Amino acid sequence: MRKRTLLVGSLGLLLAACGGGSETSAPPPAPGGGAAAPAANAPAASATVAGKISFEGTLPANTKIQMAADPYCMQNSKSPMSEEYVGENGGLGNVIIYVSSPVTGTFPVPTDAVTIDQHDCHYVPHVFTIMVGQKLSIKNSDTTLHNIHAFGQTNSEFNTGQPAPMTTEHVFDKPEMPLPFKCDVHKWMSAYAGVFSNPYNAVSKADGTYEIKLAPGNYEITAWHEKFGQMKQNIEVKDGQKADLNFTFKPTSAD
Repeated sequence: MRKRTLLVGSLGLLLAACGGGSETSAPPPAPGGGAAAPAANAPAASATVAGKISFEGTLPANTKIQMAADPYCMQNSKSPMSEEYVGENGGLGNVIIYVSSPVTGTFPVPTDAVTIDQHDCHYVPHVFTIMVGQKLSIKNSDTTLHNIHAFGQTNSEFNTGQPAPMTTEHVFDKPEMPLPFKCDVHKWMSAYAGVFSNPYNAVSKADGTYEIKLAPGNYEITAWHEKFGQMKQNIEVKDGQKADLNFTFKPTSAD
């Protein structure tokens, strides 16, 4: 009888330790001990802002890059030039256009990765945007040593070496604009990212055109270029409508 009593008592302790009983246990914490990510609550992107980024006057010329220090780069980069100035027909490319006023809602993180490729000894693309939490696929397509050094101020700085064709991944956890990249091995290699918590952004094409899908509302829109700085304008966009918004950059005293 005493053995049976001890056995029942032991089973009771075991059930209590394993969460047994009628009470419902709390869900486990999110990985890393933080709170679980909020569910996406994004307003419908039923409006459009579109336009052209222009440059007043003649766009400065890019400079020729000397790659003699790396025979691979010298052989595989045809007419290597810097990439600060990209433009066609009066348009200005590689401008990041984004909503800089507060944006309401929580937006789903895209499942597809954004890729930056080290190809023929330069970064492709030179300018791009990405969302917080979205994967950045960092690729080396060259058979020479590269490294990608991200000089984050809000995000943590990182420096990843890639001695052969390979791919690594990184995820940014905070918005940051702009976030520059450099290659410490090849000093001429540079790129810029805009890291955002929403999808209300774009990079202008070589002819300066861009388009952003967003929810109806009143917004402050910023256009940023690595050499010419930034410009801001306010605009109202309505449901189902397309609003035109153009920016014109001018030469700086250093150009």
